[in-house]
Amino acid sequence: MVRAKEGDLYVCDECGMAVTIEEACVCDACGLVCCDVPMVKKAGAAGKAKKKAAPARAKRAPGKAKAARR
Repeated sequence: MVRAKEGDLYVCDECGMAVTIEEACVCDACGLVCCDVPMVKKAGAAGKAKKKAAPARAKRAPGKAKAARR
């Protein structure tokens, strides 16, 4: 079994839950399991997971000013 490294992204093929590793694993034999199935490592997707987790900012339409409060 491969050790999980910092930044690795694992996804459950059953429900779609995603897990990003924050601390490297030092175990000899460990694994991530979800829905009674081992999770699958996705290559190069950790950056995308961080972007999805970040809250989206609302953008104002160009040319529209804030409404004046009374």
